[in-house]
Amino acid sequence: MAEEPFDADEDDADGGEEEIFLPAGGTALIRERFLVDGSKPLPKLDSPNAKAYQVEDRRDLSRHLFALVCTPGLPVRINAIQKLKASPGAGVLTLVDWDVQFWQEMGQRTVIVVYERPLGGRVVDHMKSGRGRLTEYDIPQKLVQPSIEGLRHLQTIGVTHRAINPRNFFYLDEDCQDIVLGDCVTAPPGYDQPTMFEPLERASAPPAGRGKGYSSDDMFSLGASLVVLTLGHNPVERLKGEDLLFRRTNAGSYATICGNARIPLQMLEPLRGLLADNSRERWGLDEMEMWLNGRKSTPMQKQMAKKADTPYRFGGRDHTNVRTLAHAFNRQIPDAARTLKDETFHAWLKRSVNAGDLSDAIKGYVDAANFHKDSFQGSEEYLVARSCAAMDIHSPIRYKGVSVCADGFGTMLATEYIRGGDYQVLTEIVNRDIHMFWLGDKAIALDHLDAARDFTQIKQWLGINDPGYGMERCIYEMNPGLACRSQLILEDCALEIVDLLPALDEAAANAETGSRPMDRHIAAFIAARFNEDIHPHLRALASPKDSTNVVGMLSLLAFLQWKLNSEPVYGLTSWVGGVLGPAINSYHSRSTRGSLEKDIPKLVRRGSLPDLFDLIDNADKRQEDELGYNDALEEYIACAREINEIEGKDSALQDKAERTGQKTAAMISVVTTMIAVSIMFISEML
Repeated sequence: MAEEPFDADEDDADGGEEEIFLPAGGTALIRERFLVDGSKPLPKLDSPNAKAYQVEDRRDLSRHLFALVCTPGLPVRINAIQKLKASPGAGVLTLVDWDVQFWQEMGQRTVIVVYERPLGGRVVDHMKSGRGRLTEYDIPQKLVQPSIEGLRHLQTIGVTHRAINPRNFFYLDEDCQDIVLGDCVTAPPGYDQPTMFEPLERASAPPAGRGKGYSSDDMFSLGASLVVLTLGHNPVERLKGEDLLFRRTNAGSYATICGNARIPLQMLEPLRGLLADNSRERWGLDEMEMWLNGRKSTPMQKQMAKKADTPYRFGGRDHTNVRTLAHAFNRQIPDAARTLKDETFHAWLKRSVNAGDLSDAIKGYVDAANFHKDSFQGSEEYLVARSCAAMDIHSPIRYKGVSVCADGFGTMLATEYIRGGDYQVLTEIVNRDIHMFWLGDKAIALDHLDAARDFTQIKQWLGINDPGYGMERCIYEMNPGLACRSQLILEDCALEIVDLLPALDEAAANAETGSRPMDRHIAAFIAARFNEDIHPHLRALASPKDSTNVVGMLSLLAFLQWKLNSEPVYGLTSWVGGVLGPAINSYHSRSTRGSLEKDIPKLVRRGSLPDLFDLIDNADKRQEDELGYNDALEEYIACAREINEIEGKDSALQDKAERTGQKTAAMISVVTTMIAVSIMFISEML
C-alpha cells in the first residue's frame, strides 16, 4: 500500500498546544480599497492559524488577491508584516496590505493580511492529486532556485521565514511554473511548524517558545521540505514527537530523515549540507547558490555527538549520549536529581562517554546544592537545570519541565499568560537567573547578546509591581504584534498606540458606573507602545491616594491624546469626567469644587481630555486654592489664639476675685471674732 504523502508529523504541528477555534465569515474593507468577502472562503489557501477568503481590489478588479483572517489573541509578526509590505521580493508570496478590522463571525476586530493570490494553489495538493509532480530534474531550478531567492530577500530586509514546510509552497501562476514561499506572519515564528522541519535545538521547545531564529534555521526547514517534495512522501511518517526527536538526536537529522530512502543522487550533497545539526556546519544561501550554479561545495564532515560504549537506562529509554539524557532529565526531575548524585551515573560518564570533565562539573553542582539546601539553589529543579545546561549547552533553556529558546521567551511568556498556563515557571527562569546557565557560556555569548539584554530588562520589569510594569509590561514589550488584553477593550484588537483611545471611546458606552478607563494592561500597553516619557504619570497612577491616582489616570490619557493629536473622544471624556470625584474633592475651596462640577459637562462636549485635565489640575488654580487654604488656616489659627487669650484673661480675673474675697472674708472673720471676744471680756469686768 502506497504511503500517504506529506501528512506525516502534521498532528505534531501544534506541538501539543490547545486547538484554536477559527470561525469563518464576515466582510471587511481594508484601507478603503480591498474588500474581504466572508461569503467566499478559500480553504485551500488557509494557514494553520488563519482562514483564507477572496479579496476584491476596488481600484483594479483584474487583480487576484486573498486575505488571511488571523486568530485573535495570538501575536502576529507585525514587524515582518511591515517589512514585507514595504519591500516585496521574488520567491515570497507578495504581501499587499494589512489592517485591523471587525470580523462579523468572530464578533470582534482582528488582524487581516492581504496577499497576492497563488493561482496554482499548493504544490503538495497538485502532487497528491497526481496532476503534477516535481521530478528530481525540476527540483533545483523550479523549487530550490526561487526559494533561495526568497530567503535571500528576507535576509536582506532582516526577516526570518520560520514557516517553511511542504504545505507552504505555492504555484503563483495557473500554469504551475512559478513557485513561491507562503505566509509567515500570521502566527509567531515556528509556531506552525511540524517537529520534523525544525532544527534540533528548536524542535525540542514547544511551538510558542521556538523563537524567531536565524537564516540557518530556515535552511534546515528548506532541506527537510526538499526531502518530502523530492520523494513525494514523508520518510519518517511513523515517527512522532518524542520518538522523532530521540532518533534525530542519537543518529543525526540527516540520517534519521533520509534513512534508507531513495534520494536522487544529485540531491544527496545539498541535503547533507542543509540537514546538518550543527548550525555552523549547515549550508547557507551562498553554498546553495554555488550548488545551483554547478560548483562543488562538499558539506563539512559532521562531528557526531559523543556516544557511549554502553547505553544508560533512564525514563524507559537507553541513552547513548548526554543530549538525550538532558532532555529526559527535564521531564522527570526527581529521578534525574537522584541520578545526578549516583556514582553509577558518574562512572558511566567517565568510562562510556569519556566525559570526566562533565562528571566533575556535575559533582560540583551537587555539592553547591547541598551547601544551599535551605534556598532555591539547593532544590532539585535548580540542580537539574544547571546540569542540563552543562550536558547540552545548545539546547533550549530547560527548567521544571519547561523548554524555551532564548529568543522565543517573550512569545512563550505571552501565550502562557493569555491562556492561563504555568507562566510562573517562566518568571522563575528570569528571577532566579536560570537562563544564565545557557546564555552565560562564552562560546555562544555573541549569538545571544540581544536575548541576554532582553532577560535583564524583563527582570527589571517583573521587579516593579506598579501600573505600567510587571508581567503586563513584559508581554507587550516582547510582543509588538500582541493587541491590548485589557478586558475593557479586548474585542477591539488595539494593536498600535493610535488604536487605544478610539477603543476606549467606544467602550465608554458599555462602561459600568464607577469603573475607570485604566487598568494594568492599559497602563503597560501605553508604556510599551508610546515613545514618550510617562514616568511621572505612572508614579501618580501608583499612588495609594485616590485623588492622586485619578489625576494620574487623567494626565496620562490627556498626554496621549495631545501627543497623538487624536480626534475628540466624547465617550471617553464623559467616562473620565464621571470618576473625577476624588480629584475634585482634593480642592479645599467649596466654591472651587462647585465651579469644577459645573464646568465638567461643558468640556465633556468638546471631547478633549487635555482641556479636562487643565480644568481639574490647573497649576494656577491649585496654587490659588493652596494659598487661599493657607490664608484661611492662618486666619483660623489667629482667631483661635485670640479666643484663647480672651478666655485666659477672664480666668485670671476670676481667680483674683476669688483670692480677694477669701482674704476679705478672713479679715472680717478675724475682726468679728476680736469684737466678740472684747465684748465678752468687758462683760466679765462689769
